[in-house]
Amino acid sequence: MEKIIWVIGSNRKEMIEAQRQINSTGSMRAFCMLSFEAVEKAVEKAVASQSAQNRSQISTPSLIVLDYDMAAENEFKLLLFMKHQQVLAGVPLFFMMEHRNEALDEECYVRGAMVVLTKPFTKVAILRMERTAWQHEVTKNYEKMLQKQAGDLQSAREIVRLNQQLESRNELLYQIFGRYFSDKVLDMILDNPQGAAIGGEKRDLTVMMSDLRGFTSLSEELEPEAVTTLLNFYFGKMAEAITKYGGTIIEFLGDAILTVFGAPLTLERHTECAIAAAIAMQNAMGEVNRFCEKNGYPSLEMGIGIHRGEAFIGNVGSEKMMRYNVLGRIVNECSRIEGYSVGGQVLVSKEALQCVECPVEVHNHMEIVAKGVAKLVELSEVIGIGGEYQIRIANVEFDVLKPVEEMIVFNMYSIEDKMIKEEMIPARLLEFSYKRAVVELYDFQAELKVYSDVEIFAVGQDGKEIFGGVYAKVVERHFNMVTLHFTHVSGSFQKFSGIEIEGALKMNEEAEGEWIRNR
Repeated sequence: MEKIIWVIGSNRKEMIEAQRQINSTGSMRAFCMLSFEAVEKAVEKAVASQSAQNRSQISTPSLIVLDYDMAAENEFKLLLFMKHQQVLAGVPLFFMMEHRNEALDEECYVRGAMVVLTKPFTKVAILRMERTAWQHEVTKNYEKMLQKQAGDLQSAREIVRLNQQLESRNELLYQIFGRYFSDKVLDMILDNPQGAAIGGEKRDLTVMMSDLRGFTSLSEELEPEAVTTLLNFYFGKMAEAITKYGGTIIEFLGDAILTVFGAPLTLERHTECAIAAAIAMQNAMGEVNRFCEKNGYPSLEMGIGIHRGEAFIGNVGSEKMMRYNVLGRIVNECSRIEGYSVGGQVLVSKEALQCVECPVEVHNHMEIVAKGVAKLVELSEVIGIGGEYQIRIANVEFDVLKPVEEMIVFNMYSIEDKMIKEEMIPARLLEFSYKRAVVELYDFQAELKVYSDVEIFAVGQDGKEIFGGVYAKVVERHFNMVTLHFTHVSGSFQKFSGIEIEGALKMNEEAEGEWIRNR
């Protein structure tokens, strides 16, 4: 049976094209109306058709598609009129507009829309109309069947309840598919059903890897429920920043996040988007740490690495179980890059940075020897990106180093491939903050490389331990002078330092605000 679609708008050319698209399906017939008066006449004919129990030229519609601009011009009086017509009760309503945004979409849903479409219609939009019209006819037939059986049922209230339940479920389905799924992703899935099959393609992508510093040690100190609560809050904040800039989260690896930019949706400037997302993620750590402080958890820091190149992206697995994944050399190299970052850093490879067209603010440059990579890897620590993004990190360098008067010895142990060496490297603590420390090695020939990781136990003049269980990365070394960046601090260190988390966060926020004001 042919479904009747009412298309209401004031642009004659658009109405003709809409009618052509809808009629071409063979299962729907469009009736276009260009004015309020035309709608009133159509309603009169529909009422007459219903009362006479025969089909006229215009019968009761299965779907109404209303132009937002036309509805807004007369202050939605046309929409109000249609809502008061019994003959149109329950008919699904779509809004259509040329340019959509979140505020307009929300207004349309408040006014009763099930779906908001963009003009001109896509194939997916026509498919939505067809499915919705079909579902409405099925619902109508179901309602008629219930009415026919009403005489055999003892309670009319049960029929009303079933009808209400059906309408609620239908409305929920419309809201789920119309609001929770991105239109671009949904259009891609419906236009390309083969996307659910195993396989993929090689594409130029930007890969981002992020990881919490010292979380393994921290998770051993907390109850499992606390670890789950903390990770869920952290992942939620990071996902907001990633999706805001068009990234696709491939997977959560413990406390790490693997993300790609440039697939499955094509992004013109996917590296710029990755950098902006990474900076937004670092700034969101302020909110994460306020959550930690409120719940009595230790504070967290995160390192991020960004790399760009060609990689395989697609569905990997078997017919019974598969997942969307990214594979290739750049993924492994990105993991190595991220491993060299300290908390609060965004390290970007030369290959990625040379593709960026927007102005970026770079804090410093470095060369690293990454495991499995034959040549030196050139990296830049990016702390800001301009252009349309205009975002900057609340940089770790704004923390203040506090000089130490008494003799405190740092007994350090190097960590290689997650194994702690037995050889102790003693050094005297000169200055420290919540994030950093400057120490003087007793033996300037001690083997302690820049970017290496260490475990620290501090002792006082009396030989008693002051704090332990602290981890750091060597970020600078000049002969026997070494600068450390803490990657995990214990409760005993926090007690020793006397530096409150909130104070450090406030200093970072003030510094960021000063940068924005000076732009």
